[in-house]
Amino acid sequence: MSSPPTQVIRASTKTGDQAKGEPTLLVSTTSNYLWLYNDQGTGAHMDVSLYRPNPTDSTYSIIGDYAQGNYSGPTGSSLIVKALNDDPNNPLLKAPSGYQQVWNDHGSGGHNDGSIWYPTAPDGYRTIGYVCQPGYDQPSIANYVCLRKDLTAEAQAGALIWNDVHSGAKMDVSLYQIVGVGSAFVAQGNYNPFSGTCYKLATS
Repeated sequence: MSSPPTQVIRASTKTGDQAKGEPTLLVSTTSNYLWLYNDQGTGAHMDVSLYRPNPTDSTYSIIGDYAQGNYSGPTGSSLIVKALNDDPNNPLLKAPSGYQQVWNDHGSGGHNDGSIWYPTAPDGYRTIGYVCQPGYDQPSIANYVCLRKDLTAEAQAGALIWNDVHSGAKMDVSLYQIVGVGSAFVAQGNYNPFSGTCYKLATS
């Protein structure tokens, strides 16, 4: 099987080791996933399944989980990223500083327990996609990364993927696509149109 195409984004630096070459962000995709959660049994009007991208090349990191508005296996691909010749003083990628819970399914009576979280970006970095967690504990995702600000651009929230209307959960949530970011999602703790700021990868 051939590998998916790889996009190369070169990031200039004044402090990196130029002998190693210019810091470079490699952007690829994966269609390999781990199941996380679905809302079966909740009674919600819409259906959702959530999966974690699982790159076959473990040197790549993820920038968000995958949400799909049905109970079928995942049919899309997700962006994954990798830094080469990185600048240790100003790295292209950093782990989130923490996670803020947006929603959990307490009270829903669903077959599965799950929660939705926002990865908090360190200063100078941005979060692209949100994540799901089986159960209610704060996530600990070894290969989730935030991107340095200059590698991102503002994006628009796309179509509604799912909301938990009529799920019975004590909290409300809506998941939206991110225009320009394959299969990642943003989440909001109500049923209104998304009012936050979305980000995507810059193209150069």
